[in-house]
Amino acid sequence: MTDDDIPPLLPPDQMPPIGDQAALHHLWRALMGRLGFAEAQLWTLFLDGDRPLHLAEVVGVPLEPGPEDLDNLRVLTCHALEHGLACAFLYARPGPSMRTPGDLAWARGLVTLDGRWPVHLANDVEVRVASPDDLCGGTGAA
Repeated sequence: MTDDDIPPLLPPDQMPPIGDQAALHHLWRALMGRLGFAEAQLWTLFLDGDRPLHLAEVVGVPLEPGPEDLDNLRVLTCHALEHGLACAFLYARPGPSMRTPGDLAWARGLVTLDGRWPVHLANDVEVRVASPDDLCGGTGAA
């Protein structure tokens, strides 16, 4: 998808249902707009069934998560899960498309919080799904 193909970003209550990974990727691509990040950020999409309910953005996250970062997210995610919601995650950072140890650490940590939706990674070049190799300890080579 090129910058010219970026779908328009709508408020969560006007977004179409997220029924599969392609629809989720489409939403993340719309949300990221023209790629290029000043700092690392984490996005959480809360879903009620297949309906986007709320987006939360945290900017200035570390390039590699520490245990406390994931523990804090676990509290938030558990609260959402207790209320019947699902959480989808996107970690974005400045830089090239080569996956970094931090990208992989974020993907592996986030998938443990709610694995119903694939974790997405974004950088200054692309938005992509964290692959099974990324999640199970692959090398991360692009």
